Amino acid sequence: MATQPKKKTLALRTVVVSKLTEVMPSGSKTYFQQAQDDHPVTYAVYTCDMIDETDGRITWEVEINVMSYGTDTSTVEDLADSIQAQFNHLVVINDDIGVYFYTEKRNSVEEEDRNILRRRLTFSAYLYERGST
Repeated sequence: MATQPKKKTLALRTVVVSKLTEVMPSGSKTYFQQAQDDHPVTYAVYTCDMIDETDGRITWEVEINVMSYGTDTSTVEDLADSIQAQFNHLVVINDDIGVYFYTEKRNSVEEEDRNILRRRLTFSAYLYERGST
């Protein structure tokens, strides 16, 4: 059966948004690829990039950037901790896909504006399509 990247991508994005929503603080938002201009002080931006497809397994890189504004790093660090705990070794199986997440990297990213606090987390996500023959 030929793969359907769009369906798989949307299924993966649905899982990512659902799990991020569980740990994001009240008043914050989650965005795909780029934040809106009127974003809140604390927010997350995520992307999903397909890396490889082998023997029915699709490897994705999921990058989540946690952003906040100010000089106190505790908000951005605490949120990054929560996201890392939420996604590391996460297994989600539903009607469309089975996906397994593992932490690859976490680092600080310096911005031109020193008041922008950013932590980047990358995860490998191993996705299997369910119900295909």
